[in-house]
Amino acid sequence: MDLHDHMNLPTAWNINDKSDFLSVDSDALRVEHTGPDERNEFSAVIRANHPVPSQCRLFYYFEVKIENIEKNGIIGIGLCTKNVDLNRMPGLNDNSWGYHNDDGNFFWDGNYKEYGPSFTTGDTIGCYLNFRNNIVFFTKNGDNLGIAYHDLKGILYPCVGLGSFGASVKVNFGSEKFKYTAITDDDIDEFLKKEWNEVLNSCNDECYTKFDELINDLTKSLNTEQILSYSLRLQGKFYFIVGRYELVIANLTKLLDFEPNNTFALRYQREAYYMMGNYDKSKSLYFKILETWAIEIFRK
Repeated sequence: MDLHDHMNLPTAWNINDKSDFLSVDSDALRVEHTGPDERNEFSAVIRANHPVPSQCRLFYYFEVKIENIEKNGIIGIGLCTKNVDLNRMPGLNDNSWGYHNDDGNFFWDGNYKEYGPSFTTGDTIGCYLNFRNNIVFFTKNGDNLGIAYHDLKGILYPCVGLGSFGASVKVNFGSEKFKYTAITDDDIDEFLKKEWNEVLNSCNDECYTKFDELINDLTKSLNTEQILSYSLRLQGKFYFIVGRYELVIANLTKLLDFEPNNTFALRYQREAYYMMGNYDKSKSLYFKILETWAIEIFRK
């Protein structure tokens, strides 16, 4: 899904906005730490070719595949403003935010806190920026790790920092399918995908209008029971993406009232509770999902 392809969004790394210790492939998606020599470790950062545009007022997401981490190497993934030093890892300067692989900590403005698991070669780390709630969270191999930070500020560029010779990563700014399926259309029915992607591609308050139009179109083409099911599913996913987690829970609770084992509803409701900090409820829904899957497998 090509999110927001009509806007001047990040599409590649900026080969003219990087540390001298980094080399970038011809497609400007893969970056490797190349110097100054194998015996020393020098932090090296690169920014995307465009910032996340100010008119993109709902959300933005990108992923980074870790291709290689050298022994004791450090990689940081996150966001920064234009004036941040490119020879310090994301999060170690003011106006810089980053999730680091070695300890799983999240860094911002020179501060840090425990955040998520460590990550290594072969992992894919996603970074989600929500403008409505002014939050950032990360994903690991498609799993949401929860809110890392509130109240980001400034004009923000996706960035990555490599801390050891030979380390390399490849970015996905939307040209390929994301591992984090909440951002994809994988769980949207085929006949709705075109309209669904048009909703997300509007990337501002216009998307609410387009979403209402999508729901209205459903009422003209489906029977009453189908309308309710599709409508509640779409609303649950839409409100999750734009960060209105209370509406996710409300709509999917209605769906679960008459489809109590609907794994779509259970999955997004669980994640919404997790984002709201209700970890006990999120955990109970996780076990409910496992139970539902086990029943489905047994029936087959």
